[in-house]
Amino acid sequence: MKDAGFGAGAAVAMAAVLALTLASVSFGAERQGLGFEQLMAGDPAAAAPVANHFFMPQDGAAKALHRLSGAIRIPQHAMRTIPEKIEPAELAGKRTQLFPDIELHVVSHGEYLVPVERDILLARDGDSFWQIQVSPGRVWSEAGDRGMSRASFPFFLTSIIENETYNGVATFLYDDEKISPLRYQIVQQLSPFMLKTWFVAAGQPAVSYRPGPIDDKELIADFEAELKDRLVWRDWSELEAKYGKQLFADFDSGIEPRLVVTSGLVIDGEVYVRSMDTPYGPYPYPREMRHGVWSVTKTAAGFVTLLRMAQKYGDEILDYKIADYLDVTAPHKGWDEVKFRHASSMATGIGTGPTNTDPNIIGSGDASGGADPAALAAYMDWYLAPTLAAKLHHVFQVPNYPWGPGEFARYRDRDIFTLSAALDSLYKRKEGADADLWQMMLDEVYGPIGIHHMPMNRTQEPKGRGVPILAWGIYLTVDDIAKIGMLLQSGGAHDGVQLLSKAGVAEALYETDVRGLPTGGENEFGPQTYHLSLWHEPYRTASGKLYSVPKMSGYGGNEVQLMPNGIIGFRLGNGGDKPLEQMVIIADKIRPFDRHPRR
Repeated sequence: MKDAGFGAGAAVAMAAVLALTLASVSFGAERQGLGFEQLMAGDPAAAAPVANHFFMPQDGAAKALHRLSGAIRIPQHAMRTIPEKIEPAELAGKRTQLFPDIELHVVSHGEYLVPVERDILLARDGDSFWQIQVSPGRVWSEAGDRGMSRASFPFFLTSIIENETYNGVATFLYDDEKISPLRYQIVQQLSPFMLKTWFVAAGQPAVSYRPGPIDDKELIADFEAELKDRLVWRDWSELEAKYGKQLFADFDSGIEPRLVVTSGLVIDGEVYVRSMDTPYGPYPYPREMRHGVWSVTKTAAGFVTLLRMAQKYGDEILDYKIADYLDVTAPHKGWDEVKFRHASSMATGIGTGPTNTDPNIIGSGDASGGADPAALAAYMDWYLAPTLAAKLHHVFQVPNYPWGPGEFARYRDRDIFTLSAALDSLYKRKEGADADLWQMMLDEVYGPIGIHHMPMNRTQEPKGRGVPILAWGIYLTVDDIAKIGMLLQSGGAHDGVQLLSKAGVAEALYETDVRGLPTGGENEFGPQTYHLSLWHEPYRTASGKLYSVPKMSGYGGNEVQLMPNGIIGFRLGNGGDKPLEQMVIIADKIRPFDRHPRR
């Protein structure tokens, strides 16, 4: 299955790429790279990754000399990558070596570069596999730039199908009328699914600049609010000084350090980040780095959306039937009694895996490595289907198990997507045909908790915005992860306002008598279970009290632990999943679970 992590071969390949690229890095306090001549030359053949700090202001930098306001057109072009070729060269009819044809609208505001479009941008033309998202950057001037100003910004590439991210940074020179070629490098990535190559990349294409006024009053007001809503970040060394460095020695559970993009703890609303390193030094915009977290989406978006709907329209929504909100075309009656809660718990009773339930193996569902070729091909047909109608067609071609819903868990991306489609249908019945489920979530949940932008993959429709996937496809910053985690830890309430169903959160966190279904996994303390999109790992404290520690989990080793004491642990990267995270044990030692209940 997609979310079981990846094999040792991929990990070794990633480590090899990183080791290769480290050889080209040189560090220094002065601008020894990306100087005026180098940026103005615009020689694409000379582009190669350099130390990340060259994309940022150097010693002696001053305020920008010019206002930036207009459109930057980046043409489609071949990226220079390490290794030289990306495999496969083509996916879903698109070419993987090509940077997309994109137009960015940007303005400067004080020391900041602010992009107008903050959602994922699709290519304007061409056949690139990639799409792009741009975040706020910086503007400044340096004495050696002959009267021009400088700008840089963070971005990531992803695809409209997948959910991995390729984080990069770009820079250029500019004045009132023109800009230099754009220099960029892509320096960090999360686990790909269909792509077989781990890569870093660089480029320096000539770009066009069309200066012009932009109505930015609302844009700047939102950006200033975004800055104000940032959480406090503290240095990891503060925890080591307080509790002893040895306590955190195995925080990442023995995972190869180069396979961890970032990890840390959220304690009392403050974020402690261990690192955000890349082969070229620390990522220069750590707060802006976005992570395609794969099936963490099932909780951070799918479950949260279900519970927002329950808060708006009543907790009985969890027991609504899928068949009452979708046109089920299955040649069997397996969907007749499937409820929203069954889909969220991936216990629909629908699937193609083995019928052996002793022991139960949750991994025998979607995209399982053990699936027969026909079943895996059927999964990929659904996975690549672009529209809502096409995806639902494939969903309802899947046979049912001999048991009914709610009996056994089977890991199925298709269950969560079907729930998304049903929620979208329900929302449109309540609010009108033009109502947008994901926009409601941005306005009524994520915005109020201080998340101003939340890119999400959707189905691709001939007209209008598609339905959010919710099974994967969300792109989170560390602050986003912390804020969503804190919302769940507080029972779905924020600033005294109940945003999510309190009863639904309590059930999902095992604060009621309801328990989930076994997954077939276990650790030294007992069996693992799964319920309402959360994995539950048993953990026994030194006093002998047994806890169930819920976590969000995504392909490649993206983990968010919701500790019983209110602490949140996270690790994002390519290190694979672990049965019991060392961060749970560490959190118990920092703030003993027995003496510090969640709330």
